[in-house]
Amino acid sequence: MGTRLQLVGANTDVHGVVAALAEGGVSAATEGVVIGGGATATSALAALGRLGVTRPVVVVRNRARAGGLMRAATKMGVEPRFVALEDAPHYLADAEAVVSTVPAEAGAALVPALGPVRPQAVLLDAVYSPLVTPLGAAWRAAGGTFVPGTRMLLHQAGEQVRLMTGMAAPLDAMAKVLPDA
Repeated sequence: MGTRLQLVGANTDVHGVVAALAEGGVSAATEGVVIGGGATATSALAALGRLGVTRPVVVVRNRARAGGLMRAATKMGVEPRFVALEDAPHYLADAEAVVSTVPAEAGAALVPALGPVRPQAVLLDAVYSPLVTPLGAAWRAAGGTFVPGTRMLLHQAGEQVRLMTGMAAPLDAMAKVLPDA
């Protein structure tokens, strides 16, 4: 009998989101928002579920394109509440954790209506360029904590190293090559 090869896959996006939000000060939450409806938004939804958010708000520009996210949410045991972009500022004000997965210019559309946010509220913007997006700058000005997408990438990479080698990644050394926000 021949040797059987077993392939295993892992999603390091969820780990990256959870770790980046923890850097910002959120390791548990009940109110969370995901901005976007694609693959990264699906991972963000799973990450918020891990933090304790069971009814996350999902801000989408086009709900018809969020079918994959809706199917995944059912499997994750979370019940997303979908809202349109123009209704998002109300939900952002109450959130403890927000993950934006849309391009910088789409997130910038939220800036004019963004009011004060919870003092310890964290926004992780999964955009890597610009490092500080218009939404990120507005979030800071509104009283929240902003975490750039590069921190998510750092933790994803660290988890990939761990999965492939069985050893902890040298996150401090890896972080030194990242730009500061």
